[in-house]
Amino acid sequence: MPTMTLRCCIALTVFSLIFCSAARGQQSREGASIADVYTDKARYAPHESVTIFVQLKNDPSLAGKAVLKLTFWHLGERVGEEISRTVDLPRQEQDPISIDWAPPDRDFRGYLVDVRLVSPSGEKLGTGYTAVDVSSQWNRFPRYGYLAHYSKAEGAMPAEWIAELNKFHINSLEYYDFENRHDQPLAGIVEHPDSEWKDIAGRKVERSIVDGFLAEAHRYNMMSMAYNTSYCAYADAFANGSGVKLQWATWPKPDGPRTLETAMALNLDGGDEWKTHRLVYMNQNLPVWQNYLFGKMENLFRVYPFDGWQVDTFGTRGAYSYQGSYVSFIQGFRPFVDNAHAFLKKDIVLNTVNTWGQDDMARSAAAFVHSELWEDHETYSSIVDAAEQVHTTNPAKAVVFAAYLQRKEGGKAEPKTNYFNPSSVLLADATIFASGAAHIELGDGSRMLSSEYFPADTRFAVSPDLSSQLRHYYDFLTAYENVLSYKVAVAPAAVSVAGQPSSAAGVPNTIWTLARQRDGQTIIHLINLLGSSDAHWRDVHADRPEAPLLEQVRVRIAADEDITRAGWASPDVDGGMFHPLAMTQGNDKGQRYVELVLPSLKYWDMIVLDGSDRAIP
Repeated sequence: MPTMTLRCCIALTVFSLIFCSAARGQQSREGASIADVYTDKARYAPHESVTIFVQLKNDPSLAGKAVLKLTFWHLGERVGEEISRTVDLPRQEQDPISIDWAPPDRDFRGYLVDVRLVSPSGEKLGTGYTAVDVSSQWNRFPRYGYLAHYSKAEGAMPAEWIAELNKFHINSLEYYDFENRHDQPLAGIVEHPDSEWKDIAGRKVERSIVDGFLAEAHRYNMMSMAYNTSYCAYADAFANGSGVKLQWATWPKPDGPRTLETAMALNLDGGDEWKTHRLVYMNQNLPVWQNYLFGKMENLFRVYPFDGWQVDTFGTRGAYSYQGSYVSFIQGFRPFVDNAHAFLKKDIVLNTVNTWGQDDMARSAAAFVHSELWEDHETYSSIVDAAEQVHTTNPAKAVVFAAYLQRKEGGKAEPKTNYFNPSSVLLADATIFASGAAHIELGDGSRMLSSEYFPADTRFAVSPDLSSQLRHYYDFLTAYENVLSYKVAVAPAAVSVAGQPSSAAGVPNTIWTLARQRDGQTIIHLINLLGSSDAHWRDVHADRPEAPLLEQVRVRIAADEDITRAGWASPDVDGGMFHPLAMTQGNDKGQRYVELVLPSLKYWDMIVLDGSDRAIP
């Protein structure tokens, strides 16, 4: 990802990350249990069969039969018939059991899958969960991940990494810094592409690894997006026969000398292995530059079967052309994306750094709005504000945020840990998901972003416990996509929590209440900000305290519509299963309300109220 500071000159403390896949099941006694549940694809087309894999825990001391029972749920409604399968309890490690399911013939729907292992006498031995997204278009509900290492020397493992990301239902990937050069992304020529090359930092990129990632991603129905910027050329591009002309560059002033040395550029302070120490800012809005760059990307796509282009920008508002006229990069984003889409016939995503220009992106041909959050959006509430800007402009356009939780800031000490802090990760994801957006954070198999320079993802590790929690959060994001995003609007519902401070504005040390509505349903999100006075989602020191567990949380929701049914779900409880809630309806001084009691609140609970005018989802 881009940065508004120098992004590629960070000194990295690199350690080897060995990931142990966290158990996804819960067991009720010592013995047989469910170790993991996952699907064969990240997204399914309508009419496509779903294969669910169930990995049983190995127990050499136990023998006999058991029964796997699978039920399927959509927003708390049971879907179809229960699937029951008699299985042998394993004495030794064995392949996962595969079970096929035919979802209903409906497009753009999320489902939660509940898997139980029971003994022949009916005793529950274990439980497990996963989710299914049936969507004909990937960008209705994007769950964006990344790749950033492309050589055997860096440990790149296409099959293993993509299989792991599939368990989080990641349905699209950004291939960060895989390209040969920004101004010449293809290494070699179309007829004879190179077998290996160096990226901007001098890291080896192997064609066989890139090909492997593309093949594996498409096997899991993940979209692959090629990374490149919209306005960068290497400093030697003007004299190496590439065809790039100095007249296409930009300058910081409307007058003065028009030389390569005075041109606008991002200066890179990397070592001698870097292929360039300056990225010269080209006139992104100039048709001749667009035609040049689009042609180079077209050549790349003729060799590698990417599905689209992840266009990066560096947070620069504007510059001056060779002739002295002002060049607004921000105002040029939408025409650039629209032209690229028309020229390449590919999906295009452009990063609006600091959300500058994201309202124009919401009206553009972009597959979705992608915004990198910086100093103007450092608080929890600002995340919701940024999402609402897009939803107000175009309720049908999806949003993905880049937000780097443990990014080191200038002058501040490094965290005294090599792991991500679960509290900050889960609270940030709860906020982003509840706002109707997704978070680009997971990639390279089991790693997570801590900075805008994606290859630095070895700095902090994801613990097995956090990975297991995140699996539930991404199951939740997928299963409840229909009430989390896409034409979900702000609801005029006031919410209060008995005995606890609450706020609708993300105030620290309160329970944050967000009210949304969709098709006759009111959706209330409760995010637990108790225990910390910090309003910022960025956790530089990795010391945000764990949220306190609350029990028997009494909630009053003031709303005018007739409520026929209430229920709740949480990624922190029962794998995200939906549970009905008893409710009391009343009237307080002319204001109608619903009162109910949540069994618990850890980080994030979601309440769904069905109104009498609820449409069929």
